[in-house]
This record gives sequence, C-alpha cells and structure tokens, in this order.
Amino acid sequence: MQKINVAIIGWGNVGRGCKRAISETKDMKLVGVVRRPVSLYKDREELQDTNVVSDISELKDKPDVALLCVPSREVPEKIKEMHALGISTVDSYDEHSEIYKLKQEADISAKVNKCVSVLSAGWDPGTDSVVRALMKMVSITGHTTTTFGGEEGGRSMGHTVAVKAIPGVVDAVSLTLANGRGKHKRKVYVVADKTANTSQLEKAIQKDPYFIDDPTEVIFVKDINKYNTLHHEGEVERTAQEVTQKYHVSGTNPEFTGNVMVSAARGVINSKNRENWGAYTLIELPLVDFLYGATLKDKLEGY
Repeated sequence: MQKINVAIIGWGNVGRGCKRAISETKDMKLVGVVRRPVSLYKDREELQDTNVVSDISELKDKPDVALLCVPSREVPEKIKEMHALGISTVDSYDEHSEIYKLKQEADISAKVNKCVSVLSAGWDPGTDSVVRALMKMVSITGHTTTTFGGEEGGRSMGHTVAVKAIPGVVDAVSLTLANGRGKHKRKVYVVADKTANTSQLEKAIQKDPYFIDDPTEVIFVKDINKYNTLHHEGEVERTAQEVTQKYHVSGTNPEFTGNVMVSAARGVINSKNRENWGAYTLIELPLVDFLYGATLKDKLEGY
C-alpha cells in the first residue's frame, strides 16, 4: 500500500495531536511540519525526527494532503494557497455560521485546481455534526441539544486562540461551561501585558464574535498554568415522542481533533481517487472513506 504523504501546517496543540495520530497509522507518512519563520527552531526536541520548514515548497516530498492546524480565521486563505499549489487539505474550522460560505468558496478553488478539501473536520463542528445527522435519521421529528464543558468546564481551542490574538494578551485559556440544557457560558483566564488596559481587554474579549452570544467572565491572572487544561467534554441529546438518544464524549480536545483530521485525510484521498474534486464537510462523504483498510471487507470489520 502506497502511503499518503501528509504535511502539518501550524505547530500548536492540534498540530501535536495530528503528529501523534499520524504516528499510529499504517497508511500515512509525515513529510514535514510548516511553521512561521520566527518559530522555526523552537520545540526541536518534539520535532527532532521531523522535517521542519517555513514554506511548504521546501519539503522534499510533495504532500498529498495538508492538515491546516492554524486558527480558524486563517483557514480560508490557507485553503486557497494550498489549492493553488495543487495540494488538498483538511481543517478543523470552527465558526459554525460561516461554514457554508467557506464551502462555497473552497469548492470553487478545489475544482479549478483538481483538489479535495474536507472542512470542519474536528469535534464540533465535525464528529458531533455526524452524530446529530444520525440522530435525525433515528428520530425524524424531535429536538436536539448539544452541551459542552460540564460543571468544571473544558478548553475551547478556537475561543482560546481568538483571545490570544487580541493585542495586550500575553497568554490565555478559554473554558466552556454548561449553562443550562444546550446553553453555555465562558470563563476566560488572561495573562495581560503589564502596559495593557485590563478594562479595555475585557470589553474586547466579550465583544469578539466568538464570545458575544454567551455570558463571558474574564479573569486576569499572573500565571495561566493552573487553568491551562486541554480536557473537554460534550453531550449531544435528541428527544422525541418515542425515542431518546444520547452521545457523550470526554477527553483531550486537541488529541480528539487530531484523530479526526488524520482520518479525514483518507476521505480526501478516496475522493481524489474518484476524481470527486471539491470541498466537503464530514456528513457529505461516506464514513467508510475515513476508515483504515486495504479492502471494503477490512473497513467493515465489526460493522
């Protein structure tokens, strides 16, 4: 079996999760990690056996798939950049209300350049989206709610990245907590620059699109380590007159996301092999395409 050449673009928590997931596959080869020039020589111990470059064109082996482990707000432009090079992509874009717009734009560039992109291949949106679709099959009518964080709260990667991008923030972590069935609140711990106006920072965080719809408490601290968890959990529930369905997941958020993105890379290759160029969300592709196996019989083991 010829291995799938995979590159990781961006080296944060999700990039680390993807690297570990690739190491556990039999059908993929990590051809390199692409980082910003200013970060090129950091974390060398973690990347000692990995080709690290500042531009994807520097990689010796051209990637079949690039895993875009970058902030969601950078994903649309990065997809276009990869497509122009003839490289297909997977991302974990998490701005729910913008996914359809992203799909429309990415679908055009994918088809023009004969590429495939799997969009929003994370936890939620991502596998939770698949679960919600399955629940609708089981209960045609009903009500679905998705609740994250539990009582202790869990790290939201997208929200955390959004806070860190605000000028004056040195470090931060954003926790999502359940706030009633299907509702959430945010607790944001921030290490601020000594010269920053904390009142203005608090307002900037609460007005950011990631936070504006949920009650958000901003807490300024001197050290983020005490609050810097990678744990998260969530539950999807659908209730109908005759059937109640529940799905619960708990674990390390970037590890979970990394697994989904790496599995989605198989979906990319299977679509490419059928010349189904374009941009797709997880629910648009057959789930069997994401599974490891040389034959359909292998993939359906345990079905």
